[in-house]
Amino acid sequence: MSAEAPNTLRLVSLHAFPLDGRMWGAVRAAAASGQLGEGLAVSAPDFRGRGKAGLPAEPVHAMSLLARDVLAQLPPEGPFVVMGLSMGGYVALELLARLGPGLRPRLRGLVLCDSRANADDDAGKAKRAATAASIERDGMEPLLAAMLPQFLLPSSRGGALEQLVRAMFLATPPGAAAADQRGMAERSDRFDVLGALTVPFLAAVGEDDVLTPPSASEEMVAAAGNAPYVELLTLPGAHMAPLEHPEEFLPRLRAFLDRCRA
Repeated sequence: MSAEAPNTLRLVSLHAFPLDGRMWGAVRAAAASGQLGEGLAVSAPDFRGRGKAGLPAEPVHAMSLLARDVLAQLPPEGPFVVMGLSMGGYVALELLARLGPGLRPRLRGLVLCDSRANADDDAGKAKRAATAASIERDGMEPLLAAMLPQFLLPSSRGGALEQLVRAMFLATPPGAAAADQRGMAERSDRFDVLGALTVPFLAAVGEDDVLTPPSASEEMVAAAGNAPYVELLTLPGAHMAPLEHPEEFLPRLRAFLDRCRA
């Protein structure tokens, strides 16, 4: 990948389970129109095993594996902000844990949307194992039926966003989705990464998110006490709150990115 222009800030946007990089289309469009400030480039890579990733699925998609994949795609120079939603947030925290001396000075900020920093307990791990087995047995349709009401509030259903979510669900190969579930079950508690943050941190969450509730974001904000700036943004919506309400999220993201540029 070629070097960025010296004044370019790259926003590395990491997608949720079981979606792909298309979920960040509104952020890409806002960046292209200048709504997120001048000199912003948005990367929204697909995790391995789907979309345009170009990397095969593995039996287990450890968050550390996905983080290494993303790190390998970073431009060789220039500042960057990492943003992740749900599973993308887990990968973002693993990515930060693996920043070496060459990359760490280039990090300018962290955005975690509808995510959490704690590991699964035993019950959560068992549930993920059952979900992985169900995906491999029955495919993606039953998972979509079960999760769509958790992803989007009724007021967000029936339009373009639901169509996009459906398309991404059904485009994800069952093997990749099952590997994601097994990888999330193995993930580490990453409050240590938040405690060591020395860059601005924004946590955004839907007030009606039952998968990663506001309390999870509150815990992350409390853990990031050493960061120079910490913001908790509670939005109307469920697990896709930043995409359900871009009219509220994007201006706050712009203000946060301006802070990261300073």
